[in-house]
Amino acid sequence: MINKNKALIVLFIIINNFLLFASTPRDSSKTDSEIYDNKFQMTLGLFLPSINSSAQINRKTGGIGTIVNLEAAFNLPESQQLFRANAIFRFNNNHSVEGYYYALNRSGQNISKDSIVFGDLVIGINSSFTSFFKATLFGGKYRYSVENDKNIEAGFSAGISFLYIDIGAEVLLLNQQVGKEEYNDLLFLPVFGFYNRVNIYEDLIFRSNVDAFALNIERYNGILVDLSVLLEYRFLQRFSLGLSYNAYALDVKFDTKQKGEIKYNHRGFMFFGKVYF
Repeated sequence: MINKNKALIVLFIIINNFLLFASTPRDSSKTDSEIYDNKFQMTLGLFLPSINSSAQINRKTGGIGTIVNLEAAFNLPESQQLFRANAIFRFNNNHSVEGYYYALNRSGQNISKDSIVFGDLVIGINSSFTSFFKATLFGGKYRYSVENDKNIEAGFSAGISFLYIDIGAEVLLLNQQVGKEEYNDLLFLPVFGFYNRVNIYEDLIFRSNVDAFALNIERYNGILVDLSVLLEYRFLQRFSLGLSYNAYALDVKFDTKQKGEIKYNHRGFMFFGKVYF
């Protein structure tokens, strides 16, 4: 589950957002017909996360699988350059929708130092094997702005985050496959969150967002937290550049075609550009 430090970070972000909301002066000239922060905005970023993940896939015959740290035991990269996309469409000053997408694809090759039970695949000591881990995150949410003017925006969001996970390993002997196991699943994860925008100066903007959900839905039991804070500089009317810090944590136990648990988190900085219409 999410540990105490992660819970404190989320609490800090929420408190910080409400304090910024309370302390920022309002624009008394606002009218209901105005749409602040533009009707449409698209963000494209180069994301540089550090990644930590582990998986336990139990055997179909009922045996307990090994808890595997994928970076250490499977020799998967701990960092990777990713492109991340995000878009917001605003219907009016209070109502908007948001969509997002990114994909992670890692592979590795290693010689096992210990015996590993991964589903029905047993990787013996000193066995040569290859592995992969794919994670595709996409989703959408509805956003309601409680307050939105030229200086500040604050609101709540609700939506669904989809996470497709595909994990596999195969044992090799003289470069020939002698055993293989793969697990994949599409997780449907409802999310609820809070977001804000503060114009520090006319063209210097601070934004933050936090989404979280604890789920116990039939086949799944776990929790997720997704947060970001960013600073952007709008150097032209329709363009801006910025830097953000993003963190995502997932801990889900599942009972689908197999049983087990997946823990996955990434955190790091993203350099991005944004276009406004």
